Amino acid sequence: MADSPQRTPQDDNPWRAAGLVTAIGAELAILIGVGWWLGTVYDDRNGTGYGYLTGLIVGLIAGIGSAAGLIRKFTGGKRT
Repeated sequence: MADSPQRTPQDDNPWRAAGLVTAIGAELAILIGVGWWLGTVYDDRNGTGYGYLTGLIVGLIAGIGSAAGLIRKFTGGKRT
């Protein structure tokens, strides 16, 4: 048992975990919504019908990347 890593009390805080989940959900919703909105504006200006879908996908990719960064910051991990 002496070799097991010590957990700090901060790691066991359920409010910190709830905050992380809330932040991830909010970021995903906002980025997907902004992507959809920008795609819709593109469609309206150019008379196309695929811009909203492209915006949704770009927003989703941005949201996933942002969530990964947030989780990395939460866990204290470093980019390798």
